[in-house]
Amino acid sequence: MTDSQDFPNYYVAVGASAGGLEALQTFFQHMPVETGAAFIIIQHLSPDFKSMMAELLGRHTSMPVHNAVDGVVVEANTLYLIPPRRNMMIAEGKLILVDQMPDTGVNFPIDIFFRSIAEDQHHRTIGIILSGTGSDGSRGIQAIKEVGGLVIVQEPSSAGFDGMPYSAVKTGVADVVISPDKMASKLVSYINHPMISGQDQSLLKSVEDSSAALSEIYGLLKEGSEIDFAKYKTSTVARRIERRIGINQLGNLREYYALLLRSPQEVQTLAKDMLIGVTRFFRDPENFDQLEKLVIPQIIETVPRDEPIRVWVAGCSTGEEAYSIAILFDEAIRESKLSRSVKIFATDVDPDAIAEASTGQFSISLADDIGEERLKTYFLDEGDHLTVKPSLRQMVVFATHNLIKDPPFSNTQLVICRNVLIYFQQEAQRKVLSMLHFSLQREGFLFLGASESLGDLRAHFEVLHDRSRIYRKVTNSRALRETLHEIPGRTPHSNPPSVDQLLSAYKRNQKSTYSSLLVDHLLEDYVPPCLLLDENFEVLHLYGDLSLFTRKPKSGKFSSDVKDIIVDELAVAVSTALHRSKASESNVQYNNVRIKDEATDSIVAINLRAIYIKNSSANANCFILVFDNVQSVADTENNLALEYDQDDQSRQRIHDLETELQQKQEHLQVTVEELETTNEELQSSNEELLAANEELQSTNEELQSVNEELYTVNSEYQEKIDQLMRANSDIDNIMKSTNIGIIFLDQAMLIRNFTPAATREFNLLESDIGRPFHHIAHNLNYQNLLSDLAKVLDNHKPIEMEISTKVAEKVVLIKITPYFNENQVAEGVVIVFSDVSEIRLLQTKLKASYQALRTSVGTALTVSDKLIKVLIFDDSEADRTLIRSYLENAKKSNYEIFEADSEAEATAILENEGAEVCLIDFRLMEENAFQYIQTLRTETELDPAFIMMSGLISDELYERAIELGIYHALNKEDLSTFVLDRCIRYTLLHKETESYLDHQT
Repeated sequence: MTDSQDFPNYYVAVGASAGGLEALQTFFQHMPVETGAAFIIIQHLSPDFKSMMAELLGRHTSMPVHNAVDGVVVEANTLYLIPPRRNMMIAEGKLILVDQMPDTGVNFPIDIFFRSIAEDQHHRTIGIILSGTGSDGSRGIQAIKEVGGLVIVQEPSSAGFDGMPYSAVKTGVADVVISPDKMASKLVSYINHPMISGQDQSLLKSVEDSSAALSEIYGLLKEGSEIDFAKYKTSTVARRIERRIGINQLGNLREYYALLLRSPQEVQTLAKDMLIGVTRFFRDPENFDQLEKLVIPQIIETVPRDEPIRVWVAGCSTGEEAYSIAILFDEAIRESKLSRSVKIFATDVDPDAIAEASTGQFSISLADDIGEERLKTYFLDEGDHLTVKPSLRQMVVFATHNLIKDPPFSNTQLVICRNVLIYFQQEAQRKVLSMLHFSLQREGFLFLGASESLGDLRAHFEVLHDRSRIYRKVTNSRALRETLHEIPGRTPHSNPPSVDQLLSAYKRNQKSTYSSLLVDHLLEDYVPPCLLLDENFEVLHLYGDLSLFTRKPKSGKFSSDVKDIIVDELAVAVSTALHRSKASESNVQYNNVRIKDEATDSIVAINLRAIYIKNSSANANCFILVFDNVQSVADTENNLALEYDQDDQSRQRIHDLETELQQKQEHLQVTVEELETTNEELQSSNEELLAANEELQSTNEELQSVNEELYTVNSEYQEKIDQLMRANSDIDNIMKSTNIGIIFLDQAMLIRNFTPAATREFNLLESDIGRPFHHIAHNLNYQNLLSDLAKVLDNHKPIEMEISTKVAEKVVLIKITPYFNENQVAEGVVIVFSDVSEIRLLQTKLKASYQALRTSVGTALTVSDKLIKVLIFDDSEADRTLIRSYLENAKKSNYEIFEADSEAEATAILENEGAEVCLIDFRLMEENAFQYIQTLRTETELDPAFIMMSGLISDELYERAIELGIYHALNKEDLSTFVLDRCIRYTLLHKETESYLDHQT
């Protein structure tokens, strides 16, 4: 493997605890060796016992298994194990080991490593959660999911302990939930997928070719989740779709679009992947420290005490960030010893995340993020999870909110929007930033994520802390408000002044009684009929003759609302004009508004003007509603001014009413949230009793952690015991079944064990184990046995020799070797002896046979008068005649020759005449030589020495002939007297040698 191939293409982080050994063994039994991935296993290990995991896993995989060491570079196709008493992280592909901090409560090594590898390897990370108790790993897999990695979880029903798998599945970020035996194939198919591995063009590069399918996918997502993901960055969308294509093992984007059409569940899964709901308490602690020091004290100090502090946490996900802000405000208020009301509006586009955040329930692993002191102050320990205390919960109001299309909250002193903008396209980013700008009061604070910036809106904010992305609002830009107005359903507003404030201001501005009378007289004579209205459209003053435009007062309680004063025919026009003027902060005029004059019973047309007056000094705005230019219908026929469209203005008024209704619904939602919070507070009467149990529950968690570690150790030892039992059983069976005598002695020459075969030469009984060896009698002619044993024990050099026995004169091969333990220290000797009498006798016989064979060979190759009967079996008479002539010319041999041209004739000659050699042609009339020989051997006991002849002898034909027992195969073109005579003589010699050896055996 080259150096470039040593680096993994994927990093597989495996978290396991109690019951995880069996799952790990099953997983790696099915995992191929050459995957190109590295495997790092994180377990809960006991600090008091040596882990045997490397040895136990090494039996189930051919990959190298190493206990991790600090600074080691991770290589492909290799397993790394976390050592005891250590936490492990990874940076730039190197493993980093740190000592676990003592007395810090429950440790979460899986979460620590998962977060580290997510930051280091990003989308090349694969996180796997196997059997175990507790919730370790559940937060780490969220970090892996955030960077685009793959998350695989063991099916809880297949786990020995389902705590960790169940907690991981509950997070909703698991891509695959599967049993360990199927996990390997799923993982391998994913990393080998052409789009995932990079063999195919990435979706981002081919998006132009698939733009139609991508647009359709956006439509399906918007229909299924009501979220327009077309506003998200194309790179983000493409990466998420690539992952889903790889997980579902599809070929391209069009195939995945077809899957979305068939599977609404896949649409929901993809939408969940897009939302990337990942957060945690006090994420990026150094940034929260700056927020705590620079921002929160200023807000508490500057906001009037009779006003609530309003905070908006946009994109809150499952609520950790919102509760973090609530904790900081509560701590600051306690420290200042002030009584302040804080209302935190936490919103997210994902309704499931909001529902989870509203419960206020979190994993016990959050202790690492918030610290022990805050844990006791703000959370209730309920065994398997932690719950936010009601005092903190009532500070936060959760609501579903889409930043791209929904209106913002207003009059806030602090807005937090972290790690949300990075997923939006530039246009959407600017719109969202405009909303956040509008939401803030002047001098309000904005807190963004580490990778986010203000872009071209930077001029409207002051940098408070650049590294932490904390800004202060410095302008109320009209351009930003115009951007905000593109968002339907929302207009800026402020608290309206009271009537008393308006009257007092009016009186303060009066110069004198005479001047006031003069002004009133001039207004009556020269100003057209008009109404002065406050910001809530309440009538403050009337000027001129308004009898044509207003109703007659009715008995009962008086209402100054303009809609209760104006005539019905003008209601729509007046209401529309005022709302438009308020929304745009400008004047609005409608021409040719027609009404009926009851006095003359005729239709007249008027020009209606709504004049917007901004009064920044009094912090209140007002309106003047003017009715002028009263004319008859006939006089306005040729007027070029735009006529008032009753239907169009009715539709506009309906739209305004719908907007107002939406605002009321939002306020109602806030009220409902507050009521729910109040109800929760009423239900918390048992808080003190629950707090008293916190210490006991904390102790129980520590005991549970220790029990989990002991269970892991016990599993390893149980596996080792099983292996030792099997090994002992194997050794016992070997010792009982072997025919070799073996005696084991310790350093004091005491008998440790022996095989049953050892009792043939030594007088041993089962009860002799533990006795001194020199007490045992034997029948060997070996006077120096004890001294040789001492020599081997002393110098560790083996001794081997052959010794005769006193009985039956057998020969025994004895070998004395040192007995080494696992540390290569000699702890005794081993005596091995075996009976070699038969071997020596056979060697003697083989020497005699060899001499006899040499004699017979010499005899066979000399001239002999012995008659050799030869059968020529060939269906060609010419070939038989030629072969006969060759044999008759032989001078060294005496042949009796027989001829046959059929199978029956050949068989009869072999039976009656006893021919020793058969020269047989390969091609016969109906069969070949192979078939005839097989039939002859099957149906008779005849077995002459066959020599096959053919017109063409191929290598394959020759090999088949030898396999059938034919001694030789000759080409007819090569036949001659010398060849045939020598071949027959060697064939007979060969057969005679085989017969002799068979007889000796």
